[in-house]
Amino acid sequence: MKTFFKRIAGNRRKTVTPASAAATATASAAADCVCKEKQQCKILIVCKGQEFSQGIADYAVDMACKTRSSLVALNIDESGRDFDGFCSQAQRNIEYFNTKAANAGLAFSHEIQQGDENSIVARMHEKDPSFRYVMDDSAAVCKNRRSIPVYTRATLRAK
Repeated sequence: MKTFFKRIAGNRRKTVTPASAAATATASAAADCVCKEKQQCKILIVCKGQEFSQGIADYAVDMACKTRSSLVALNIDESGRDFDGFCSQAQRNIEYFNTKAANAGLAFSHEIQQGDENSIVARMHEKDPSFRYVMDDSAAVCKNRRSIPVYTRATLRAK
């Protein structure tokens, strides 16, 4: 949130002249198309299965471009059975997401962990405070829905 308010405050202090307005608009359009700017925050996308849906991959990449964020895809195995098999299948299934992020010029990483979702997400937030948003691609949450749940760190702390 501090970064967000600094951006707003910084934008208010800048004065825009007609000549610089055109240059700013051109630069802004270029940044929106391909996100090669320095990424300061991260979006964590959580899936309790072996494969992310294409819908969440598309949405996450679009949101990351708009917020200049990097992406971390997290597959969670809560069952505790055959974790090696789960890992190999999850690694094979991440290709679409990885390609989509690479084409957009985004930093992307993929993690596979075993355990309880809440404790894993909390542990990741403790290790890396740059996580700004969390998206949930769980079938139980997204079943029969057209919207994708997106949480902030403050929302996660309140749970």
